[in-house]
Amino acid sequence: MAQPSTWDRFYMQQATGGTPTHFNWFFDYAAISGLLLPALQEYGSPESNLSPMRVLDVGCGTSDLGLGLYRDSPHPVHISCVDVSPVAIRSLHRLLQEVPPPRHSLSQLHLHVADATNLEGGSFGDGSFHVVLDKGTCDSLLRCPQGPGQAGQLVAECLRVLCPGGILLQFSDEDPDARIPFLERVGGAGVTVQEVGHINGICYFIYKLSQPVLESPTKGLLN
Repeated sequence: MAQPSTWDRFYMQQATGGTPTHFNWFFDYAAISGLLLPALQEYGSPESNLSPMRVLDVGCGTSDLGLGLYRDSPHPVHISCVDVSPVAIRSLHRLLQEVPPPRHSLSQLHLHVADATNLEGGSFGDGSFHVVLDKGTCDSLLRCPQGPGQAGQLVAECLRVLCPGGILLQFSDEDPDARIPFLERVGGAGVTVQEVGHINGICYFIYKLSQPVLESPTKGLLN
C-alpha cells in the first residue's frame, strides 16, 4: 500500500466508465462537517477573519474532504490536497470542476502530487499550515510491511509543516489504546482524542496533536 503504482491502479478502477468518482475512506465529508468546521475555526488562523486559514489534506486520494471544506467554509481557506498518486490527483481535478463556487470568495483549493512522508520534496516549507488533516493515510501506512517507520515519517512531516499553534487532526478507526502510544512516541506528548461516533457500525475517533505556541522573549523574561 506504500507503492504509488498500487494507488494508481486502485483509482483507475474507481473511475466507472472513465468517469472519476469520489472514494472516501471511513466516511465522507458530510459525516463530520458538523465537527470539522467549528474545529477549524477554533484552532485555525489567529490573525484575523480576513486572513485565510491554510489547510493541508495529506493522502487525499479522491476524497471529498478538501472539496467540501473549500465549498462550505464561511471564512477564507487556502486548502492544499496532496496525494502520491497522479491518477488520484487528475481525477480530483476533474471532480473539482463540478464543485459549486466556494462560500467565501477568497477561498482557494490547490492539488499536488506529493509524498506525504516527504513533504519537503513537494516544496512545503516549515510552518506552512495552520491545520493538517489525515483521514486514513496513517492507517494505510501502518498496514504496510514498513509499518510504523513510514507512519512515523508521515506524522513528523505533518508536524514540521505546522505553524506554531497549528494542529494535526487524524481520523481513524483504531482504538485509542493503540493509537495514542504510537502518536506520543513519534509526535511527542499532548495527544488528545475525541470520539466521532459510530458510522456504519464502526466507531471512529479524531486524534489531535498540537504544535506548541512559541513564547515571546518578553513573556519569557516576565516568567
